Order: sequence, then C-alpha cells, then structure tokens
Amino acid sequence: MKRRTLNRILAASPLLVTAALLAGCSTGSEFVKCPELTAPEEGAEAFMRIDETGEIINARMNGVRASCEKVGDDGISMKLSVGLKIRRFGVDAYPAGVAQVNVVGVVAEGDKIVSSQTPVRYKAGFKKGEMTMYPVVDYKVTVKQGQRLILSLVPGL
Repeated sequence: MKRRTLNRILAASPLLVTAALLAGCSTGSEFVKCPELTAPEEGAEAFMRIDETGEIINARMNGVRASCEKVGDDGISMKLSVGLKIRRFGVDAYPAGVAQVNVVGVVAEGDKIVSSQTPVRYKAGFKKGEMTMYPVVDYKVTVKQGQRLILSLVPGL
C-alpha cells in the first residue's frame, strides 16, 4: 500500500514541477486583440540597389505576425515580425553584396495620420550565388485604442 502511494506521488511530481514553473513565469501581461494593420499595395513591394554591385533587387512583404498587449489605460504595444522576400535579378554570377531594406510604420486614426515611426533599416547580405532570401524584420510600436498601423516598404531607387 505504501509503495502505491509513493509511486503515485513520484508519477505526479513532474506535473507539479511543470505547473509551478509555469505559474512562476507569468508576467501579468494582458494580451489583447491587435488593432487594424494594413499595407497599401504600393508599399508592399519596393526596389533597391545592392551597395557594392549596383544591381537591382526586389523586396516585398511576405506576411506579418503580431502580438499585442495592453499598456497603461488606452495603449497597445504591438510586436510585429514582418516576413520579407528579397530577390535578385539578371546577374549570371550573383556576386556577394549587401542591400538595405527600409520598413516604415505610420499610425493613423480615422483618415488622419497621427504619427510616423522611424524606419527600421534591415541590411540583407547576399552570399555569392544566392538569388533569393526570406528574412524576418522585427518591428515594435505603441498605438492607442481606435488607431491603426500602416506598414510600408520604402523604395531605394
């Protein structure tokens, strides 16, 4: 009888330890539904030049993932991961090179622009022979209730 009780306690202990760890990790953050997030068709794609070779590349948004949590009384902190597809054109040898992609966010309320965020400059390094890459750019902004975020790529030509 004592052996069965001991076995039950030992079998349940990993579960109890996991529950205690998860309870200790809670931060008290209140995750909320993210405000509207849009990207105009003209801003979802942009062309840039590679620094060393001057060749033209095409960058476009390839999906956005967001998590939002409440900040203060009416603020919402948006943490975004913006997926990009960056493609090189027409060079046979595809030498190594670095291209800079600029992602900018504009906060709007109704039809009015409320604020414009500093562009996030992402430097993409192509290896020799590499034609396409899929980097992810992290972006963070705080908006108020009723506002929305507009994301855009900034052309480099």
